Amino acid sequence: LGDDQTSVSKEIHRAVESERNLCRLRHPNIVRFLHMAQPEPATVVVFMELLDGRSLERLIDNKPLNEPKIRDFSKQICRALLYLHSRQPPVIHRDINCSNIIVCADNMRIKLIDFGLSVKLEQSVSHISASTQSPKGTQNFMAPELLGAGESDSVQYSRESDIWAFGCSVFQMASGARPFRGTRSVYQVAWSLANSGAPALPDGRSAELRDFYSRCTAKDRKSRKSAQELLEHEFLTEHFK
Repeated sequence: LGDDQTSVSKEIHRAVESERNLCRLRHPNIVRFLHMAQPEPATVVVFMELLDGRSLERLIDNKPLNEPKIRDFSKQICRALLYLHSRQPPVIHRDINCSNIIVCADNMRIKLIDFGLSVKLEQSVSHISASTQSPKGTQNFMAPELLGAGESDSVQYSRESDIWAFGCSVFQMASGARPFRGTRSVYQVAWSLANSGAPALPDGRSAELRDFYSRCTAKDRKSRKSAQELLEHEFLTEHFK
């Protein structure tokens, strides 16, 4: 990066330092971060808990889950999000999707992994190196405001963007497929969101699940429910057939 090398190195170091609080997280549904090291200016090493299991995406394997399983996993994810979003300062995951949710070997407990550190590093470097700032992460799970919905010129991850991504994970659990499957670019996803909003759940799903999903995927982020409110939703508190 020539003359920008020193500035970029400082930004990387600053981003890593700001993420060291991940090592303080203690929750049964969140992977343990053990240590972060920066042995060289452009090298970041993260030591994490070793998990025995597979990703939620692999568990789904293009086959929808039943509603009791969706309820169980959703409740665990919401508890993890409540813990993260309630911390001071709040911890924003930035890249929630079914490949970043591990189902442990017992097929019962789930854990959030990969807290978007690479997302934050790329953003820290991009404005220094004068590259075009664009959203980083998994495009099918990005909230409308991260895709140029007009709220701000800059990409702003938030509690609400985490909730949207969680809602997209609910969609994949309920349908077997990622939302907007078949779209080839972030611009196609943004166009679909602008015109149609979040994709509809497949037929046959309960009214309670449909309402729960809609509370996660309101196009206006101010209308999305918090993790605490979602935990109080009837889909998670009642047992339906």
